[in-house]
Amino acid sequence: MNPITTFDNYAVNYQDKFNLNPLGRYQRELVQGAVRSFLSGRRKLLDVGCGPGSDFEFYHSLKLNITAIDISPEMARLARDTARALGLDAEITATALQDFQASENFDFIILNFGVINAISDLDAALEKLHGLLSGSGILVVVAMPPFHLFSFLGNLLRGRVAAAFRRIFRGKAKLAGGLEIFYYRQRQLEQGFRLLERRHLCPLLPTPDQHAHSAPARGITRLLLPLDRWVARRLPDWAGGDHVCYIFEKISGIDSN
Repeated sequence: MNPITTFDNYAVNYQDKFNLNPLGRYQRELVQGAVRSFLSGRRKLLDVGCGPGSDFEFYHSLKLNITAIDISPEMARLARDTARALGLDAEITATALQDFQASENFDFIILNFGVINAISDLDAALEKLHGLLSGSGILVVVAMPPFHLFSFLGNLLRGRVAAAFRRIFRGKAKLAGGLEIFYYRQRQLEQGFRLLERRHLCPLLPTPDQHAHSAPARGITRLLLPLDRWVARRLPDWAGGDHVCYIFEKISGIDSN
């Protein structure tokens, strides 16, 4: 299954699976809280892999000029619906990152919630992003890392031992539909960028999907949520999480062509 078909299918129930999920909302709030101060004084934002426009209301509250792209035509359609409902004049295009052309550079680019994990050629993607950013631009990447405690335990409990260790040591996996995804760490993302801040999302908690389908997972979430929030900015990169939010600044003087 190609990425366009996969993400078109995800669009059908994305709202229920993530936006209305308590842990999905928790992770989104953490990311928005992390990036808010870095958006101060910035105007031109590019949302890569915007999905159904889940962050548009947040961007709108900060009076940002929004350009958004998604490889999925169905996600882009839903994003346009979201923009219309908010009264936004956002430029939304169904395209892959590598095919996207812009007349001006952006001072803030975000790839939220695993968008980078669907990209196999990381070097080319980072080069493209470097070229799209202004000289003082900020890049935010919210990536699924090689290690997440509950994902690892979930694979072991289902007897998927090879899959559990393949994610950690080979940094890749195949989804049910056959789409290959890639797990990245900080050092792989720093080509042309300097880390400003890192926050771990749900390092001690289950995934939103595990939370939705398991009463024990929901109980553990209630118990560990305060601790999870406290450790979010204190863990080493290898500790991972369901996602990790990396906030980078562009290193100028590097040729991105």
